Amino acid sequence: MLWLCVTGCGDSYESSIPSISFNFSCSLSQSPYYKITTPGQFLKVDKNVNGLPVGYAGLIIGQSVYSDGNTYIAYDAACPVEANRSVAVELVEDGLGTAECPKCHTKYNLSSGGFPTGEGTEYLKHYKVSVSGTTLQVRN
Repeated sequence: MLWLCVTGCGDSYESSIPSISFNFSCSLSQSPYYKITTPGQFLKVDKNVNGLPVGYAGLIIGQSVYSDGNTYIAYDAACPVEANRSVAVELVEDGLGTAECPKCHTKYNLSSGGFPTGEGTEYLKHYKVSVSGTTLQVRN
């Protein structure tokens, strides 16, 4: 429980994933993004509409299974255990919001804040998400 407070409260927590400036936006009414309007669904995105990389190793965007249907979350796809741009977690299509690192096999619960199980002890890096109408925007 203490770890949750340390990672969730205050500005003193520093992720092992470097901060990268980027801007990503999409229309939630267009494919493939409409998929994430359903709680428990997530999508991995590597580039924005201009073909520029987003995040450190891509983004994972979606909604928690606990969402009211309007609360979106975004994570960096980089595995904190590896902290390497070339090692990105992969989505597990289970409808629960699970991602797994192909190298260290740590699993992350996307519906519970990117909580790790396995070798990893650090949560996935979070990004700010805003929604205006049907446009979702993620930035750092």
